Amino acid sequence: MAVSTEQKVGLFFLISLLVLGIMIELVEDWRPFEKQIDFRAYFKSAVGLKEGDPVRVAGVDAGKVRKISIEDSRVRIDFYVNDANMIREDSLAQIRQTNLLGGVFLGLDFGSPDRPAISPGGEVRTQEGANIDQLISNIDRNQDRVLRPLGDLVEDSREPLAEAIRRLERIATKIDEGQGTIGLLVNDPGLYDQVTTLSSRLNTLLVRLEAGEGTMGKLLSDPSLYDNLNRTANNFNQISEQVKTGKGTLGKLVNDEKLYDEATGALANVRTISDKVNRGEGTLGKLVNDDELYRDVHEGVGRINSIAKKIDEGEGTLGRLINEDDIYRDTKTTLHKVEKTVDGMGDTGPLSALGVVLGTLF
Repeated sequence: MAVSTEQKVGLFFLISLLVLGIMIELVEDWRPFEKQIDFRAYFKSAVGLKEGDPVRVAGVDAGKVRKISIEDSRVRIDFYVNDANMIREDSLAQIRQTNLLGGVFLGLDFGSPDRPAISPGGEVRTQEGANIDQLISNIDRNQDRVLRPLGDLVEDSREPLAEAIRRLERIATKIDEGQGTIGLLVNDPGLYDQVTTLSSRLNTLLVRLEAGEGTMGKLLSDPSLYDNLNRTANNFNQISEQVKTGKGTLGKLVNDEKLYDEATGALANVRTISDKVNRGEGTLGKLVNDDELYRDVHEGVGRINSIAKKIDEGEGTLGRLINEDDIYRDTKTTLHKVEKTVDGMGDTGPLSALGVVLGTLF
């Protein structure tokens, strides 16, 4: 059967696609124009790493893993990079995780710039890293260490916790039923009315204050109060300046050193006098320190009290003069007679007047 031209073209196209897919699969790393320098590294484990995984220097793609094999109980990894100067003698290779889903890559660091580069095909120093299995094992161990004591704590606290929950339920029931102070606060509608009334009154008070009504409103709104306070402050400043400069009586009291010297001298004199008094010198010192004078004064006061008692009881001449009415009447009568005699003295001579007075008295 003859094949048409269209069939030939279609068959050629299918064969070309098949060959292209095979070439892509077999020569994935074939880059004829890319420079590739081979190196090797040895690890105890290379979990997750496979051929074709990227090689990154400081996180930047710089090559790929060529081959993974076992050599002398170690994992040998052959890889290449595009620039041999990237890897120094102190550079370190490490298998690192791309993410927590399992992706890995071979990571390298730059090393020291002053160290020489490793020759192509040389061995790169390695550093073992934690793989995903170790991380999961560590998480399991830590989880067991943390959660087991927590579970024991919860188990030990189960009964007290249940009792606390029951108490909270009883408290919530009482509050819901309006029992106790909190229950009344929650359920009493009168409290809401009182709060509303109080809020309304406060709003009214604030409006009045803002409008400048009342004493507080004037204190808040009247600018004259500020002016008065400002003038008062200025007056106080003037007074303080005058006192500071020594003007006026208060200024002299504060600044005059002579007054201080006089006060110091007066205090010294007072101290001298008090010392003399304490030593019993002078009249005041004797009055303060002489016991005999105290006894004499005490006896004198006792005698005066005795005399006053006798006078009050009518004893003696002075007592009778103070307490008896007869002497008062006799004295009044005598004075009346003397007054009449004095009136008649204008008509008689001296001798006659003297006789009349003596006759009147006796």
